[in-house]
Amino acid sequence: MDKRPCNSSQDPEVRKGPWTMEEDLILINYIANHGEGVWNSLAKAAGLKRTGKSCRLRWLNYLRPDVRRGNITPEEQLLIMELHAKWGNRWSKIAKHLPGRTDNEIKNFWRTRIQKHIKQAENFQQQSTSTSDQMNDHHHHQASTSQMSTTMAHEPIGSSTYSPPSYQGTLDPFIPTTQFPTFPTDQSASNCCPTNDNNYWSMEDIWSL
Repeated sequence: MDKRPCNSSQDPEVRKGPWTMEEDLILINYIANHGEGVWNSLAKAAGLKRTGKSCRLRWLNYLRPDVRRGNITPEEQLLIMELHAKWGNRWSKIAKHLPGRTDNEIKNFWRTRIQKHIKQAENFQQQSTSTSDQMNDHHHHQASTSQMSTTMAHEPIGSSTYSPPSYQGTLDPFIPTTQFPTFPTDQSASNCCPTNDNNYWSMEDIWSL
């Protein structure tokens, strides 16, 4: 035999969508007279064509007398951030430490306000780090260029001397292979080449001119 919960969402009589003022009054009066209980049974006993989960959320988030909505104070915001860092997305546990605040409201506030600012701060920090690294690289390049220019300016011109390569021990001594002719001495030259006094002018010849 097929059994279905009496308040299942498959039931065609179960209502969905926004709650009406009449439904709110029925739920408030029933809880005021009978208190909270098993929500599925409460919905049926109160005559509401809603699921137990819908009744619970409507009561906890909107109809409770001590519900505080909106205007989260800076102190509450700091407490939310502290508890979220400790417990993560355990909104019901966090809500217990903020009287009058619902887990749904705290979750929405975190996602629309705090988480958005955290992401913006992280993006700004990343951009600042990238810009700082680029500036450091630029200053380092300028410092290197300045140091190189200073070194070149203080180095005397022509301080380095050229040293020709040494060929000692690499070339063989020159030994002539052809016998050159020898020239005669002064005495032999006078014998081989007789002088003729007629080829020379005397001083008398010069004066007669």
